[in-house]
Amino acid sequence: MWESLLSILIAGAMISALYALIAIGFTMIFGVGGVLNLAHGALIMAGSYLFMTLSRDIVWESVVLPNIVVFPLAVGGIALLSYGLYVGLVRYVEDNPVITFLATVVVATMTTEIALDLFGDQPYAYTVIDGQFDLVGTSVSYNDLAGFVVSWIAIGLLWYYITQTDGGRSILAASMSERGAQLTGVDLRSVQTRTWVVAGALAGVAGIFLGGGQSAMPLMWLNPLALAFIIVVIGGIGSIKGSIVAAYLIGYTETITVSVLGQSFRGILSLVILLVVLFLLPQGLYGREFVHE
Repeated sequence: MWESLLSILIAGAMISALYALIAIGFTMIFGVGGVLNLAHGALIMAGSYLFMTLSRDIVWESVVLPNIVVFPLAVGGIALLSYGLYVGLVRYVEDNPVITFLATVVVATMTTEIALDLFGDQPYAYTVIDGQFDLVGTSVSYNDLAGFVVSWIAIGLLWYYITQTDGGRSILAASMSERGAQLTGVDLRSVQTRTWVVAGALAGVAGIFLGGGQSAMPLMWLNPLALAFIIVVIGGIGSIKGSIVAAYLIGYTETITVSVLGQSFRGILSLVILLVVLFLLPQGLYGREFVHE
């Protein structure tokens, strides 16, 4: 009994940290630019494949880079892809929410098709850190533990950036009111660009560890993106704190559901929680009224 409870606590904490990273990037982009970025999921998948590719000798024959080198390269690569997505496409259509939404859907679909062409539909297994250890009778992989630790380091750094630096506070100001931010001298284009870069880096980190725990697959991003949307709505659109709280709520809900009811019931209770929140707290746990521009 105690071992099962401890296993749920550990597994829920590990996966929830990655869900929080995904949801934070998703909510930051929507909070600042009002963009529902469906390509955010494709960046998660791309992070997994990029890490897997760079860590093998298929890039340079007989040359295998250590994971400690590959990891920042892969995260930086996905951040750069997110930057390219914004400056090359989204900024030209972001004034029309419907066109922007459809454009990100097209990008996500194209990215998935490219992954299928390059790698096929078979899963590719890899780990960021090999091995596992026993924690009070519960087996924990070093990959999952590293994902938990790195996720919280990233969240801590982001929180410091948002609250303690001028650049971060400008992102927070823009998420509250674009007009108010402009009146205080904030460069909205620069803010939106930095937001997409940060969100891309977070998606890259999450994708690397999700792939390390579950294998890299072209469609691996669908469930995390759906959960990110649920988490953002529950936590409150634009709220980083809300995304963290909601991520742990959904992460533990999923873990308990799978342990008690089985894999086929994985997302049922998450949807029930979403419906309850929509009825009782339409703006989420930490949401706020939208400012009319």
